[in-house]
Amino acid sequence: MSPKSKPPARGAKPPAKAKKAAPKPSAAKPGPKLAIVPGKAAKAAAKPAKKTAGKPAPPASRSFPQIDGASARQMIVFHLIKSRAQVLAALQGLVAGVAEQPLGEGKWNIREIVLHLCCRDRARLREFEAALRGTPLSWQGVDDRAMARLNAADLEPLLHLAWDEALRLLHSTRQSLMEAIEGVPEEPAEVWSPDHPFGGMLHALPPHDQHHAEIVKRWRAESGA
Repeated sequence: MSPKSKPPARGAKPPAKAKKAAPKPSAAKPGPKLAIVPGKAAKAAAKPAKKTAGKPAPPASRSFPQIDGASARQMIVFHLIKSRAQVLAALQGLVAGVAEQPLGEGKWNIREIVLHLCCRDRARLREFEAALRGTPLSWQGVDDRAMARLNAADLEPLLHLAWDEALRLLHSTRQSLMEAIEGVPEEPAEVWSPDHPFGGMLHALPPHDQHHAEIVKRWRAESGA
């Protein structure tokens, strides 16, 4: 027989029951590791998206997109405004004393050039209606020497005008011409052609303005005026 176990001593606490250990939470299984190659992510981000095959490149922007599809009349008005702006830019900041200095021996001064521009606008106003009907211009076919005499004759009555008066006449004469042009309808389109007396006299004005604007700009650059 196996020996009897001894009874517990008086006052001794019965042995505590062992607590069950709480089950450990199962750790989530780690996903598969992604191999990161240095620099590849940056290169992929920097790589431009592929262009869609066959997609046309955007058209180059034009300086004056507003003239796209303009009529012959609208183009004349546009060039008259643009060339006159070049004249005014060339005259910007000039004072009366400088405007009286001749641009060279036997040449006009700037005040006289301004008055000459007024004369050419006034000549067109004089022949406006006749040219519109197809009448040849009075200066058509005139050689350079005869044209110089015509210019001198037109200029003579205006030579007494001071610099500020010349500038005012420059603005008012061109304004009168533009208002007259605005009153002419688009049709018939042939009247706006350079081959028609009316269209021809208007087509000749922008290059004339630009020619004298360049003369003034060049003289001012050379003289420091």
